[in-house]
Amino acid sequence: MGMESSKVWQRMSEIVGEMTGKNVGEQDVDTPMAELGIDSLMALELAVYLEREFGHRLSEEELSQIKTLRDIFLLVEGDRP
Repeated sequence: MGMESSKVWQRMSEIVGEMTGKNVGEQDVDTPMAELGIDSLMALELAVYLEREFGHRLSEEELSQIKTLRDIFLLVEGDRP
Protein backbone atom coordinates (compact mmCIF):
# COMPACT_ATOMS: atom_id res chain seq x y z
CA MET A 1 0.00 0.00 0.00
CA GLY A 2 1.34 3.40 -0.95
CA MET A 3 1.39 6.23 1.50
CA GLU A 4 -1.21 8.24 -0.43
CA SER A 5 -3.82 5.56 0.26
CA SER A 6 -3.00 5.34 3.97
CA LYS A 7 -5.24 6.94 6.59
CA VAL A 8 -2.12 7.75 8.62
CA TRP A 9 -0.53 9.61 5.69
CA GLN A 10 -3.74 11.46 4.84
CA ARG A 11 -4.19 12.63 8.41
CA MET A 12 -0.53 13.51 8.80
CA SER A 13 -0.54 15.63 5.64
CA GLU A 14 -3.70 17.43 6.86
CA ILE A 15 -2.09 18.23 10.22
CA VAL A 16 1.15 19.42 8.59
CA GLY A 17 -0.92 21.64 6.30
CA GLU A 18 -2.68 23.15 9.30
CA MET A 19 0.64 23.70 11.10
CA THR A 20 2.58 25.17 8.21
CA GLY A 21 0.02 26.43 5.71
CA LYS A 22 1.71 24.23 3.08
CA ASN A 23 0.32 21.31 1.15
CA VAL A 24 2.59 18.30 1.51
CA GLY A 25 2.61 15.31 -0.76
CA GLU A 26 4.46 12.05 -1.08
CA GLN A 27 7.33 13.95 -2.69
CA ASP A 28 7.92 15.60 0.71
CA VAL A 29 8.26 12.46 2.83
CA ASP A 30 12.06 12.53 2.91
CA THR A 31 12.46 16.30 3.12
CA PRO A 32 13.95 17.34 6.47
CA MET A 33 11.27 18.67 8.80
CA ALA A 34 12.94 22.10 9.06
CA GLU A 35 12.71 22.55 5.28
CA LEU A 36 8.96 21.94 5.52
CA GLY A 37 8.67 24.62 8.21
CA ILE A 38 8.30 22.10 11.04
CA ASP A 39 10.43 22.73 14.10
CA SER A 40 11.15 20.09 16.73
CA LEU A 41 8.21 21.11 18.91
CA MET A 42 5.82 20.92 15.95
CA ALA A 43 7.20 17.49 15.04
CA LEU A 44 6.58 16.31 18.59
CA GLU A 45 3.03 17.69 18.51
CA LEU A 46 2.40 15.92 15.20
CA ALA A 47 3.72 12.62 16.51
CA VAL A 48 1.71 12.85 19.73
CA TYR A 49 -1.48 13.69 17.86
CA LEU A 50 -1.01 10.73 15.50
CA GLU A 51 -0.17 8.33 18.31
CA ARG A 52 -3.39 9.32 20.07
CA GLU A 53 -5.47 9.04 16.91
CA PHE A 54 -4.02 5.73 15.73
CA GLY A 55 -3.17 4.10 19.06
CA HIS A 56 0.60 3.67 18.74
CA ARG A 57 2.63 4.92 21.71
CA LEU A 58 5.97 6.33 20.57
CA SER A 59 8.92 5.86 22.90
CA GLU A 60 11.32 8.69 23.72
CA GLU A 61 13.93 6.92 21.62
CA GLU A 62 11.57 6.76 18.63
CA LEU A 63 10.66 10.42 19.04
CA SER A 64 14.32 11.41 19.12
CA GLN A 65 14.91 9.61 15.80
CA ILE A 66 12.28 11.58 13.85
CA LYS A 67 13.87 13.63 11.08
CA THR A 68 11.30 13.38 8.26
CA LEU A 69 7.60 12.74 7.73
CA ARG A 70 8.51 9.23 6.57
CA ASP A 71 10.01 8.56 10.02
CA ILE A 72 6.71 9.41 11.72
CA PHE A 73 4.69 7.53 9.11
CA LEU A 74 6.72 4.35 9.51
CA LEU A 75 6.56 4.47 13.30
CA VAL A 76 2.79 4.94 13.38
CA GLU A 77 1.81 2.88 10.32
CA GLY A 78 4.25 0.08 11.16
CA ASP A 79 2.35 -0.75 14.32
CA ARG A 80 -1.01 -1.12 12.58
CA PRO A 81 -2.39 -4.46 11.34
